[in-house]
Amino acid sequence: MGQSIPPIAKKSTTKRGQRGINFTINEDIKLVSAWLNVSLDAVTSTDQKHTTFWERIWSTFHNDKKFNRTKDSLNSRWSTIQRETNKFCGCLAQIENRNESGKTEHDKRILRNEAKWLILRDSLKARTRQPATRPATQPATQSFASSINVDEDNEEMNSGETLERPIGKKAENEKLKKRKNCDDVIPTLSSQLDEIKEEKRSMHEEKKESMRIALEERREAMRIASEERREAMRIASEERRELIRIKEEKNEVEKRKMEDELMMKDTRTMDPEQKEYIRLRRLKILERLRSKYAS
Repeated sequence: MGQSIPPIAKKSTTKRGQRGINFTINEDIKLVSAWLNVSLDAVTSTDQKHTTFWERIWSTFHNDKKFNRTKDSLNSRWSTIQRETNKFCGCLAQIENRNESGKTEHDKRILRNEAKWLILRDSLKARTRQPATRPATQPATQSFASSINVDEDNEEMNSGETLERPIGKKAENEKLKKRKNCDDVIPTLSSQLDEIKEEKRSMHEEKKESMRIALEERREAMRIASEERREAMRIASEERRELIRIKEEKNEVEKRKMEDELMMKDTRTMDPEQKEYIRLRRLKILERLRSKYAS
């Protein structure tokens, strides 16, 4: 069960006066409910003085103003319920540990039509069962969050009425711990998710910027290469034209040199045909020169 055992009810040492009216079923149920709510409180549990413990039970018992019982009366009644409940649990454990062949759980249930058993069954099932080799009886000092009516003269209640048992301290603490852990984890996960989103967005922006820069560099490289090709072609064209010009000038110089030699050639030793050839060549040279300088 993992829960600390609440303070065991002590019988009042106050001198009793006249015996009060017997507790009814509803009062017993209310008392058990108050005891469970106070003893299983997730905050205080049994870490409180005996007087304070029973003052809280008395206050819870009278919260709807339907009953009028003193703290001593409630303490005394609870002692009776607790004692008889422990006896009942011991008997129940003995019956359950018999393992009788052919009998179902339904057959083993004593007082199965009694309201007090319907109230007790959830609490009793929550106990840790004893091994078959160990004695089936339970210590008299063990406290169970249960209720039973031991007054045979008390009125019976409807068999369908059940008592809702509050959550235990350990279960409540575990629930609060899990909720706290969840509350602590959610902001952390949210922050981590935001960081991941921001990192992905930053990486996406960096990738886009890198692609833009690479595209610009590629375009610039292509532009430079195109300009270099055009410049190379221009230089090559100029060089070719220069070579042609130089070659033409050289040819012109050589041609003029040959014409000069032809114009100065001595024809006295030549035969008539040679003289005629030289004369015609000279006339052609003179015609070209006259045409050139006339324009």
